[in-house]
Amino acid sequence: MTEQARKILALVDQDTGEFEEVPRANYAFDGAHINVGIRKGRELASAASGLTDREFRVLVWYWFATETSEEAVMRTGSAIAEELGMSADALSRAVKVLKQARLLVEAGGLGRTTFYRCTPYLAFIGTGFAHREAVKDWNPPETKVREPRNRRRGKKGEA
Repeated sequence: MTEQARKILALVDQDTGEFEEVPRANYAFDGAHINVGIRKGRELASAASGLTDREFRVLVWYWFATETSEEAVMRTGSAIAEELGMSADALSRAVKVLKQARLLVEAGGLGRTTFYRCTPYLAFIGTGFAHREAVKDWNPPETKVREPRNRRRGKKGEA
């Protein structure tokens, strides 16, 4: 069996003609990659979206916890809550808001545990052609989940 040719990147000393092979590095990122919609992501991160910081953090966790295209994140709520440093009840409330806004999608379950994944409109693993197919049957999610809250505290005596 013939051996396949291998391309070598090398530095050549122009005076001596000696060359030094430049070591190849693996691709800069390890593991799977996702495509995230920048404009939609910024809209959701803004105060105008009405998402709380906790809800946005849960959503971003799901963006990056999805390891294969269109499959559920196979983790229990208590395991996710522990990783995020919140109670299971707080996670459940955040997931409920994200699900109602179609930012998270139910993607199966086991017993009483429901698994979710991010909508393909926001984050997707795969080619552009596969992404286009994945969003054909989905309505775009809401980027304004609720009216933003006024988080500024008034001065004493003000209503």
